[in-house]
Amino acid sequence: MGGGGGFVGSVMNTSLMYGSLQAGYATVGTDTGHQGHPLDASWALNNLERLVNFGHQAVHRTAVTSKALVKSYYDAEIARSYFTGCSRGGGQGLMEAQRYPEDFDGIVAGAPAHNWTGLAALASQITRAMYPDPDDLRKAVVGPEEKEFIQSSYLAMCDAQDGITDGILNDPRQCKFDVATLLCDAEKSDRCLSAQQLAAVKVIYEGPKDSHGNAIYYGFPFGGGTALGGWARWLTGGLKYQADLDEFQGGVDAGDFQAPVAPSAFYGFGNGIMKYFIYSDPEWSYVDYDYDNLAKDSQRVGETLNATSPDLSAFRNRGGKLIIYSGWSDAAAPGPAIVAYQEDVLKFDESAADDVRLFMMPGVEHCFGGPGPSWVNFLDEIDNWVESGDAPDQVIAYWLDENMQSTGSRPVCAYPAVAKYDGEGDSREASSFSCGAAE
Repeated sequence: MGGGGGFVGSVMNTSLMYGSLQAGYATVGTDTGHQGHPLDASWALNNLERLVNFGHQAVHRTAVTSKALVKSYYDAEIARSYFTGCSRGGGQGLMEAQRYPEDFDGIVAGAPAHNWTGLAALASQITRAMYPDPDDLRKAVVGPEEKEFIQSSYLAMCDAQDGITDGILNDPRQCKFDVATLLCDAEKSDRCLSAQQLAAVKVIYEGPKDSHGNAIYYGFPFGGGTALGGWARWLTGGLKYQADLDEFQGGVDAGDFQAPVAPSAFYGFGNGIMKYFIYSDPEWSYVDYDYDNLAKDSQRVGETLNATSPDLSAFRNRGGKLIIYSGWSDAAAPGPAIVAYQEDVLKFDESAADDVRLFMMPGVEHCFGGPGPSWVNFLDEIDNWVESGDAPDQVIAYWLDENMQSTGSRPVCAYPAVAKYDGEGDSREASSFSCGAAE
């Protein structure tokens, strides 16, 4: 089974990008019980049944029903059942492992959107910082010039930390660049940030806070600032620049539904979750909202939407294996939030490392793309793990050209290990790297 993206709204099956059908699998997807553009959440207004279907029930029911059909058609037991998904699909995968551990033998959860209430705070606060006037969505407070300036500044300090100057940060958490040093001393120029721009950028890097300065959710690390699939699509945008949000996530088809007016994908997601999931108020506005009561107000929908439980014991006890992956340059699902989930799982039960592996991919954007190598056939990886019982310590990620042919490779190591360059070989060949402890 393949997962969906965004608010789903049409039958999606991202396992097809891994060649599931050609490999001989029977395969299925779901619209999660409603129809609409994947950036439009208006279908959820005052409709608890649709919200529960979207949150977890639709994937489970689709899995159970489709497996019964497959078994009947072939008159044979199903040998293995796998789920692969990214973004919303990654969150669906984690939800399956937590709520319905009998459904799948192996799950791949890419860039999982697993904490919807946290993402709502992050998305709506970034939107407020970028578009303080909700009636003017033409240009964000931080535009293309500022993004280029910020990126070039932290790369100048940190790019070579891993021994290679290639625009890729091996682990952006190791970059100690202080964006506050970019504040203009006097008059604004194209080589500094105004106080308003710096404040907006800090929301991205530091994450959302309530009116007392308390952290609500995670921010983003350095990376993805200038890429088409990075800040421009997800966080900043602007109707002046944003040509098409129908392809906000690779492998997800928006169907025939028209995209709502939105300068960025986070504008659509933040407003959508707040208006239609949490407050059931189409007139809700981020302008004067202080976030102090968000945890209490979102508790009910959080219990339905959030796949944050670290207890995977039921899934593991029946032999289930889980691969989580994400890009360090992802501008949609904050890498630190995904790392924190993996650490929560291991804190709950350290033996979970035998059955749950996280792969953080340097320079990779949301699901795939970016300056880093992003192509891994995770369907093959999860199948190999389930069949052999040997947990992967690394996977090989490839750069691909327009014909889907490899133009280089690097290993991606199971967290917390990182890929280390040997200092001599071709930096686009996996053989020039080895996995080791982060410094």
